[in-house]
Amino acid sequence: MTGNTMEKIGKYKVIEVLGKGAMGIVYKALDPDINREVAVKTVHFEMAIEGAQQEEVQSRFMREAQAAGRLTHPNIVMIYDVGREGDMTYIVMQCIEGRSLAKIIGSGERVAPDYIVRLMTQVCQALDYAHQKGIVHRDIKPANILIDHSGNPFLADFGVARMDTSTVTQTGTVMGTPSYMSPEQVMGKRIDKRSDIFSLGVILFELLSGKRPFDGESITTVMYRIVHESPRSLRDMLKDVPPGFDFIVSKALAKDPEQRYQSCLEMAYDLSNVATLPTSTMTMETGPFIQEAERDKKKPKRKTGLIAAAAVVVLVAAAAAVYFLFLGGGGGKTGTSGGTGGAKQTKQTAQQAVGAKDTQKEQGTSADTLDPKIVEKVQIIKESFDKQLFTDTVKLSDELLKESPNNPAALDYLAKAKAKIRGAAVAPLVAEGIATFNRGDFTKCQQIMQDVLRQDPNNKDAQNYIRFSDEKLSIQEIRQIIERQRKAEMENDLPLLLSDIGPAAVAADREISIKEVFNNYGDIYSRILSDIDIKFRDRDHADAKFAYMLGGVYKKTGVKTSIEEGPRAWSFQRQGKTWKIVNFYVE
Repeated sequence: MTGNTMEKIGKYKVIEVLGKGAMGIVYKALDPDINREVAVKTVHFEMAIEGAQQEEVQSRFMREAQAAGRLTHPNIVMIYDVGREGDMTYIVMQCIEGRSLAKIIGSGERVAPDYIVRLMTQVCQALDYAHQKGIVHRDIKPANILIDHSGNPFLADFGVARMDTSTVTQTGTVMGTPSYMSPEQVMGKRIDKRSDIFSLGVILFELLSGKRPFDGESITTVMYRIVHESPRSLRDMLKDVPPGFDFIVSKALAKDPEQRYQSCLEMAYDLSNVATLPTSTMTMETGPFIQEAERDKKKPKRKTGLIAAAAVVVLVAAAAAVYFLFLGGGGGKTGTSGGTGGAKQTKQTAQQAVGAKDTQKEQGTSADTLDPKIVEKVQIIKESFDKQLFTDTVKLSDELLKESPNNPAALDYLAKAKAKIRGAAVAPLVAEGIATFNRGDFTKCQQIMQDVLRQDPNNKDAQNYIRFSDEKLSIQEIRQIIERQRKAEMENDLPLLLSDIGPAAVAADREISIKEVFNNYGDIYSRILSDIDIKFRDRDHADAKFAYMLGGVYKKTGVKTSIEEGPRAWSFQRQGKTWKIVNFYVE
């Protein structure tokens, strides 16, 4: 080992350095007991905290790391162990092969909007799970989101995370990464899960635009902008992404926590429906956040009225643009761009024409859709949808379809409004299913989510949690098979040993080898010496690795002998509703 790289941390043998931070180093290491690669993060509190507080903070940090270790979610890096060596505290975590989101952003790679939706939805679900367990991360940033080779995100580093009721961070002490902090975190105020949601908004903005919403040459400048300034609208920066992203970002980045999403699942829902969202949300606060937050709490109705008034202005402008294109565009009823008037239009009129062309594209180009009365009715439908009056949208769309069959805009709004209604109807059921999953009742979770899909076939949460539950149940079953095989070896139960095997040829080979053991050894004993590491190649194929020891008394000599010891790796395949062993091999 070179430089400041250690050779051993606790029982863990260091392999290489994975990264360095302000308070410590992250190593790739080997757990010798179970021959598993892990990530070990060291933390040196004396580098950030002085005096007598070190011991108190270190002890609290240990307890909270242990609490975070109870988090078990498909998109959260598992914590296996925590320990101390002198002044150094270390956390042993699941080792994710891949890259951090920070490296992906830093590389300048173009990230597709569809993948951004999938990525951020999974992160939202993972963070919501932690919040339900009472844990606020406090340092959500791209460097703490790891992406494996399949593109799946893993939320990492609860190193500065804390229980909601913890006091590890003293009042006025700022922890976290400045560019991704919430206003309340910058000001040293009490924070909750909505602070993490603000950080998610920063990351979403950066993924879409390639720039941070609050940047500056110094930390002081960054912090000032977080508290006092609003970022540029994504619509002004990007022309090729769904405008609904602006709605999500502006809501997540609201200065006042009361105006943000109140849970990560709310944000995940909007991400999954980004194409159907309005183009903007509340007017973002400007000026000192402290004064505005207090004023907003005293005058909620006035603020709501201003937002509604702004929405009316946007709708009136949109209606004017439609009128210009179809009735006043210098070309008669067809709305084409002929004549000399179009060449002389002002900049404002040109912008209205661009918006109207988008409306024309949305509504189709048939003579029916260009009829002024039809255009007006479509605009009314659009307004009802944007106001989230989805029942009215359905009614108005049905009425228009009687008059204008197959009208593309009416069909589109009808489908989107029905989807919103279905989503709202099943939302309590979805929440129940997620809570059931978090309690570990995966079969019940699947049943609930199947009910959701019967009512809302495209519900992403239901689809995801059915998959999560299926994997959890499969892991349980595979572990039970391995344990059943172990006991059957000790009890000389050949039929039971063979019952878990799928292919006849594999069963025949297993029968020959195990009969040889039974014929030559008595008092057989077997032990599993490590955690059983199960990885899925796809939904129906999995590999299980574990350390194993098989021994017995050799009948010819009466001496207790080791028959087999070392790693085992078995392949499993789902056959019908059960899993079967399809291959035995030893690495």
